[in-house]
Amino acid sequence: MFACFARPCINSYCITHGNNVNLITPHRSKLIPKILDSEKRPQTFQIAINITEAKQLVGENIDPSVIMEIGDEKKQTTVKEGTNAPFINEYFVFDYYGHQESFFDKVIKLSVMHTKIMKGFCVGSFKMDVGTVYRQPGHQFTNKWAVLTDPADIRTGVKGYLKCDISVMGKGDAIQSSQKTSDAEEQIDKNLLVPEGFPSERPWARFYVKVYRAEGLPRNNSSIMANVTKAFIGDNTALIDPYVVVTFFKQMVRLLIRRQRDRMVTSSYSTQEEGVAKADELNKLSDPGTEALTRRVFQEFIMDARRFIAFAEGKVRMNHLTMLDKKRLTMCKQELESMVGKAETISEGKRKARSMKEMLQEALKLTQKLRFLVEEPQHTIPDVFVWMLSNNKRVAYARISARDLLYSASPEERGKDCGKIQTLYLKPPGKRVAGWSIQAKLDVYLWLGSYKDSSHMLDNLPGGFEPKGGATEEQLLPGILPVHLVYRDEHKFQMRAHMYQARGLMAADSTGLSDPFARVTFLTHSHTTAIINQTLTPTWNQMLLMTQVTLHGDLAHLEQEPPCVVIEVYDDDALGKAEYLGSTVAVPVVRVSEQPYSPPQLQYSPLFSGSQSGGELLGAFELIQSGEEYLPALDEPDGQIYPVPGNIRPVLSRYRLEVLFWGLRELKKVQLLSVDRPQVFIECAGKGLRSSVIQSYKTNPNFTTLVDAFDLELPENENLHPPLNISVVDWRAFGRSTVVGNYTINNLKPFKYTAPPVLSAPTSPRGPDNSVIPLSSEDVSINIYQEISPTPPPPPEPDKKKSSRKSTKRRKRTVADESGDNVLDWWSKYYASVDKIQQVLCLGLYDKELESEFGPFDDWVNTFELFRGKANDEVGRSSEERFVGKFKGRFCLYKLTEEDDEWEESPNSSQFKITRGIPPNTPVKVLIRVYIVSASNLHPADTDGKSDPYIVLRLGKTEIKDRDNYIPKQLNPVFGRSFEIQATFPKDSLLTTLIYDHDTIGTDDLIGETCIDLENRFYRDTFFFFTLDGYNAWRDSSKPSELLTKLCKENRLDGPYFRPGRITIGEKAFAGKTLFMDEEQTVESYEHLALKILHRWAEIPGVGCRLVSEHIETRTLYNKARPGMDQGQLQMWVDMFPMDMPHPGPSVDISPRKPKGFELRIIIWNTEDVILEDTNILTGTQSSDIYVKGWLKGIEDDRQETDVHYNSLTGEGNFNWRLVFPFNYLPAEKVVVVSKRGSIFSLDKTEQKLPAVLVMQVWDFDRLSSDDFLGTVELDLHGFPRGAKSAKACKMDMPLDSVETISIFQQKRSRGWWPFVKAGELTGKVEAEFHLVTSEEAEKNPVGRARKEPEPLEKPNRPDTSFSWFVNPFKCFFHLIWRNYKKYIIIALVLLITALFIALLLYTLPAAISQKIVNG
Repeated sequence: MFACFARPCINSYCITHGNNVNLITPHRSKLIPKILDSEKRPQTFQIAINITEAKQLVGENIDPSVIMEIGDEKKQTTVKEGTNAPFINEYFVFDYYGHQESFFDKVIKLSVMHTKIMKGFCVGSFKMDVGTVYRQPGHQFTNKWAVLTDPADIRTGVKGYLKCDISVMGKGDAIQSSQKTSDAEEQIDKNLLVPEGFPSERPWARFYVKVYRAEGLPRNNSSIMANVTKAFIGDNTALIDPYVVVTFFKQMVRLLIRRQRDRMVTSSYSTQEEGVAKADELNKLSDPGTEALTRRVFQEFIMDARRFIAFAEGKVRMNHLTMLDKKRLTMCKQELESMVGKAETISEGKRKARSMKEMLQEALKLTQKLRFLVEEPQHTIPDVFVWMLSNNKRVAYARISARDLLYSASPEERGKDCGKIQTLYLKPPGKRVAGWSIQAKLDVYLWLGSYKDSSHMLDNLPGGFEPKGGATEEQLLPGILPVHLVYRDEHKFQMRAHMYQARGLMAADSTGLSDPFARVTFLTHSHTTAIINQTLTPTWNQMLLMTQVTLHGDLAHLEQEPPCVVIEVYDDDALGKAEYLGSTVAVPVVRVSEQPYSPPQLQYSPLFSGSQSGGELLGAFELIQSGEEYLPALDEPDGQIYPVPGNIRPVLSRYRLEVLFWGLRELKKVQLLSVDRPQVFIECAGKGLRSSVIQSYKTNPNFTTLVDAFDLELPENENLHPPLNISVVDWRAFGRSTVVGNYTINNLKPFKYTAPPVLSAPTSPRGPDNSVIPLSSEDVSINIYQEISPTPPPPPEPDKKKSSRKSTKRRKRTVADESGDNVLDWWSKYYASVDKIQQVLCLGLYDKELESEFGPFDDWVNTFELFRGKANDEVGRSSEERFVGKFKGRFCLYKLTEEDDEWEESPNSSQFKITRGIPPNTPVKVLIRVYIVSASNLHPADTDGKSDPYIVLRLGKTEIKDRDNYIPKQLNPVFGRSFEIQATFPKDSLLTTLIYDHDTIGTDDLIGETCIDLENRFYRDTFFFFTLDGYNAWRDSSKPSELLTKLCKENRLDGPYFRPGRITIGEKAFAGKTLFMDEEQTVESYEHLALKILHRWAEIPGVGCRLVSEHIETRTLYNKARPGMDQGQLQMWVDMFPMDMPHPGPSVDISPRKPKGFELRIIIWNTEDVILEDTNILTGTQSSDIYVKGWLKGIEDDRQETDVHYNSLTGEGNFNWRLVFPFNYLPAEKVVVVSKRGSIFSLDKTEQKLPAVLVMQVWDFDRLSSDDFLGTVELDLHGFPRGAKSAKACKMDMPLDSVETISIFQQKRSRGWWPFVKAGELTGKVEAEFHLVTSEEAEKNPVGRARKEPEPLEKPNRPDTSFSWFVNPFKCFFHLIWRNYKKYIIIALVLLITALFIALLLYTLPAAISQKIVNG
């Protein structure tokens, strides 16, 4: 017994009694069967980022690239030159291994950088934590625009938008594919990368952290200096220098410290971005099974929320609240108002009727929102710790949240465990050891409250106990606490633990089984069951008897809430310590002597091994008061073991279990040897059955004896049915057997026999009385190879000519509409299915596996995976490593009747019930065609973030390597490959499709693989195919009418009956077109109408189901090196045809379309209003040396530019210059195909698909420095604004506001004026003419670049001032100096000549005078 006190203003009172529980309250805390959470292990995560494009980037003529940073890992896209709207379309994957909590706190940073050789700068960046992405639907953001800002100065506004996809995936998570939106449909403001309900403008805030005190820090200086300190000072106090590091959103602050022995007092502030508070758990709904209860819960929530809203409105006006409290109350009020409106809509059904599942999903969403609002953002009271000490050493502890213990006068505001008995399981401090680590179990009475409320601490004290020492309960005063409690009454009980069986236990032995036994602990008593060897479903049928159990307190309270029972399950090891498998907690049923005895009912209790499920335990526990009264009699013991009494054991009935033994698949080696002679053991309820031995597994893995049955006794209550065990053994030499693997079926309800529906006898169709279902006039256009002859009577005359399309006119119109650009082929249907175009026949395009779309195809046989080895969470062995094979079979369970007993006496009188619809178990030769369309989001395998994928197929011993057709440097390759394989079922039934990375040096790397069970699909009659020969021809070996007849016969339907314009099946008649024109002759064919009925087969009552028509499935690739992690998606489909049927015809040609060659011819005629950048230092006039540069995005190597128009004084430029851009183009995808080497070290060319965008820029030429960028215009060749007719009509907002757009691929020619823009300002206009021709037309009518032959352009009529001063100095003098300063130059020359004459005169005059004087 101990008492602990917290801070002076708060009292915390605690009374414990070790293993003897002496306290019971009327309100015991809720029982939690999970005793101990296991230590969370590191996991593998994967972050996939697809950078699509960027728009509206700030800057002038920038060369942007995107840098992605997650933790210490950084990756970068390629640099795009000279654009503010780069199209990138690059995919990156970041792998992470660690704990989930630390992983979710990591920050994804996307930065757009302007990259130059000498310098660069950050245009803008975006940040988001990983946890936010993971909490989104599908764990991803798709087609979202990230808002780029400057983190150093948030007031500068948006720096641009970055379109990207971000997904976060853990092991076993499946990423949902989403439909890409077209640019026309997309609006940036409505698709921002923010969570749902979050404001589009991300709020900025400051996050303050105050750290006041830390106590109880560990003494870590157990070194030599600690002994020296003790010798000199005489004190054993640990002197430590603690400090606190606060990390939030990639920002870290180290707080200041003050030394004070083992206490730390700090006062520091950390300014960081605002975080999101996590929520405390709310009580779940007790029983949401009925609609009335759910609606009542909604109504109660609405009333409670409105009361809180009224309370918050009044409280927020109070002055004593802090700003944080006021803001939080306002937020809670607004959130609750929104939730109330949604709850009213759901509960009253205002908009639409909702199912119970939808209502519960909405209720769960509201509960999650409430969890966010419940917890305070700042915890003002520390948690409560309960320590167990031994020799003053802390050996075990338990931690309880203070808010769960906090007292309030209002019951609704009181902590859920305040003043209640709470069961604590103490665990050792530090890292948890493997297995059972509980050190003690305590039942504790805890109360935490304010000093003034301490008189209420014993309000809930159970009857039979009195406080002693300090103060009595009546005299209890604040601050005076009782020392201990004393009890008045003592009661004797007998504890009976009825341990019947367990199911779904964990495998602890290398064989995949365990040797389980159970230990039952109640107070100070503990007993164990017998050991059941080699099973995961032990049936103990044992009663554990505990006599002379003493309980204290009031008998009525003991009857209502008795102490709990702890059950632990272990695996017995002969040579070592028993291995822990799981544990649970149960509440016994109390029987007092005054009440008549009634036996308890067996119930399943969940077992937990750490955090994972450890199976279920079926048992019952009862406390019977002992005394003079007669105790219930016990059954005769079997030795020392008492069986479960007959009145508690379930009531048994006779059942029969029929077993279909089909075969074994994918068996791996066991003990280094291959499995050769396997056999299956079936065991249930102590009875068993053996299959026949497969004599040679490699030759034929199917069983020779197909069906067998055995009788067994099962409980009448289906919920108590025991599990069914499937074990596979391999018989080896000298009669030895080895266990291969096991599987346990815990629920037998899916195998319960259901009698087939009774169908009416076949009758002739009644004509007009039948219900007629008119089918759409939009026929499915097919071509039938063979003659059409419906088999059922009375058949019409066989068709003598193959059916054609709807009409010759429609065929001609379709071809004319294509205008030769797109040829109708299989890819036409594919792109029509992607875009959901109704004019072209579409195929089923599924974004997941067929098994996920249509079910596992187990309507005739089930597949059970076999496992071997330990499955304990401590070992950490994954299920992929334990997988050893598959068993294919089926079970049929039904209760025996008198007729069944008669059948047993004469087994030849009838057949098994399970054999209905089972195909023959004999080898079948099959022609298999595998079509690989494309792959997407492949995991990078090379160091440069790319891969060189190619296809490998494996089926039995056949392997096809398509290594020569690898696609270089692609993560989204389009394969368009088909393969044909001849196989024999069942030997060759598992098709494995592998995608490898091609490496020139070294071995190739596996990217991912996917497996398809072809056998299950082949024997399910729900597949039919129509495909293309030309555009759309029937390919299946059976015609639609034959498939329809086969389905009706197998399902015992009356029909089909073929009549002109109608096909009748049972009571339904389907009307449609049956007469067609072919070469001006009327042909009657029922194939089109039969095909439409097959498409609507799900509407047939009783037997209708979805049939699998022509389709493409998307299969996820996995790699054993990264188990459970998505390595990419593969689009493919498989066709199968029996070899004994007519040949199905040629395979479908799905070769990728080759890009078509085009040539874009652009003539730059003139420019106007170009800004003038240069200033003449002599004349002061402004001018520009204008030239125009142009290129197609992605083909920057073919960048072309005009000559320079020098000294443009008005912004006018004359060029008459032709730019010629040849390129390859895919019309269906509307992309330009660019093939080029990524670097000088690349051996292969990389193919890129980019949008067709033309970039034109105007520049100012400088001779002695770098050229000046003046403006740019980008034109999407699929839809750009029509050019203005004149320079005056050309405006800056033309690319944005123009309603009329044209496509150069349709119009072929276009001429007009378009604006140049720089930094949001108009900087010039250009007159250009576009002309698009095909490569063939370009060869016939070639043109020269610039003004060269052929078809040269005339030289522009430029003004005389247009010249380069560097090349023509005399011309520069004449135009720039002589014209402007002519009179000044003449005056200067005259003055110069005059000055020279005067100077010469003055120079020669003295000599002349002297000579004249001398000569006299």
